[in-house]
Amino acid sequence: MTDFRHAAARSFAAALVFALALPVVARSQSADEPVVMPTPAPMPSMSTTPIPYPAYGPAAPDVVQLVPHKGVPPEITLQQAVAMAVVLSPAFATERAQYDAIRAKYGAEQSALFPSVDVVASATRLYGFQINNTGTGTNTGSSNPTEFKADAILQQLIYDGGRVIAAIKSARSANIAGNETLLRQLQTLERSVSTAYYAVLEANATIDSSATLVREFEIQERSVRAQINSGAAARSDLANAQFQTAQARNTLVTAQGQAIGAQSTFATTIGLDADTEVVPQPVPPDTTTTVPSYRKSVTQGFLMRPDYLAAQNTEYSAEYGLQYARGAHYPSLVANGDLGESRITGQERTFQGAQQLGATLTIPIFDQGLTNYNVAVAASQLDQAKAGLVQTRLQVESDVRTAVAGLVSARASAVQAQSEVTSSRVALDAAQAQYRVGTATVVDVTTAEANLATAQAAYITAIYNVHNAVETYNFAVGLSDLHL
Repeated sequence: MTDFRHAAARSFAAALVFALALPVVARSQSADEPVVMPTPAPMPSMSTTPIPYPAYGPAAPDVVQLVPHKGVPPEITLQQAVAMAVVLSPAFATERAQYDAIRAKYGAEQSALFPSVDVVASATRLYGFQINNTGTGTNTGSSNPTEFKADAILQQLIYDGGRVIAAIKSARSANIAGNETLLRQLQTLERSVSTAYYAVLEANATIDSSATLVREFEIQERSVRAQINSGAAARSDLANAQFQTAQARNTLVTAQGQAIGAQSTFATTIGLDADTEVVPQPVPPDTTTTVPSYRKSVTQGFLMRPDYLAAQNTEYSAEYGLQYARGAHYPSLVANGDLGESRITGQERTFQGAQQLGATLTIPIFDQGLTNYNVAVAASQLDQAKAGLVQTRLQVESDVRTAVAGLVSARASAVQAQSEVTSSRVALDAAQAQYRVGTATVVDVTTAEANLATAQAAYITAIYNVHNAVETYNFAVGLSDLHL
């Protein structure tokens, strides 16, 4: 009879657990009432009061405080952040200054096709010089007169073995390479800003998720206390519940610190002070399911990657540089003209210099091997440029293949992470129901709570991994809305 009562009690308990768990499962599968999962976007706290920093422990308001900056909105989009970084970032300003020097050299090389005009003026004091009138021999001036001269000199290159043309072509290719390099630096800056942007959002989402878990675990802890007071649970169960709550609080405080660090990195990446009040606006999860093709992506990379185009033009520039160096073996012909005038003080009339027009032919005979050295250096630079182009091509292939695989994996991982949150939530509800009727231990509940916390953290990370994977893919193939 006693065994029958124990069996009936166990059957009743099992039926009760099933009845309590069934609505949870039904709700998770119902289209009208989906399971509530943590959103990756920062959401407001349950309380209207912001969570202090740290949430547990001595307050540090000075660390968390943000200072408004004139002209900077408190919340900005990713596009606004990139635009601000282009203007304010000192790293990009350095790259832009380097390109200005390359562009100036191209303009200077083009000017070599035009004639050069110089005006030379001089004033010379003559000592021990006697000034006489022409044909009379009479001393009419001071023995220390001043001579004034003015000359206009015109020179025009006729032939130099093609060196000027080679130099212009080399500078033009170098200018294109510099422009593409600057554009790649611009894309790199965009990538850095987007990484910092999503890091702040992920950190804030982790704070909200951790705060929610802390509240849930505190409720569970109070439930265990009530079970102990009613004699339905052992006092040792409280320690397990308290451990889970303390662990969640630790995760919350850690997430707060990471959020402050991410905020500082984001502000300084843009070019602002670390404590500037500038917060990224939330972004929706990426829902794209299209799988990119590696072959199409790598072809696109060869057509659009600025660093690959820069490597190509660097090779072209080196080829013309070698032509320029070899041109020193050829003679050069320069036409020149000179129009001058001079006058010595104390004389009665001005003496004009003869007008000159001629040509200068320079034939290289021996220059101690300097030309051969310059040719060898130019040939070495060409070999390096060719090797650099091959290395860049391989890098593009590696970057694109890695980015495609990373994007596909990130999207698949986000789907699985969402399933983990759903399953862990259902498992926790079931474990709590079983604990209330005495068919599960507090260890079962805390294990389910830990699984939910892990699943939520993994889901948030997966969501922003997708965003970062998209940015990495765009960076690998050279896709960007930025132009110079």
